[in-house]
Amino acid sequence: MLRLFSDGLLSKWGFDDGDVPDVVWDFHEERGLPQPDGWHEVLRRLVEERLLPVLDQRVEVTFVWTSHNPVRALTVDGVDVTGQWYGDEEPVVLSPAWVEVAVADVVDAWRS
Repeated sequence: MLRLFSDGLLSKWGFDDGDVPDVVWDFHEERGLPQPDGWHEVLRRLVEERLLPVLDQRVEVTFVWTSHNPVRALTVDGVDVTGQWYGDEEPVVLSPAWVEVAVADVVDAWRS
């Protein structure tokens, strides 16, 4: 299972700093699948489809073209949280703390 931690939305370094998580690399390697590329687009999709709908807060996100975390919160319940991207402000607590996505579903998201 891949865990998408809600607080990843609040940090430049969230979601494994934008890198493909080890659990996803391992899944591909164990099955002889080609190494994945385009992770940032898949991550964006997973956040939009799996994480945002279950959050107790209303979170507006943006997609940042960067080598770091590409999916970040702009606002939480209408309050600007962009100062939290770099750890400059006390972080908002989002709930639930994470959502789990089956790695097979992650691979399917990559293929579609």
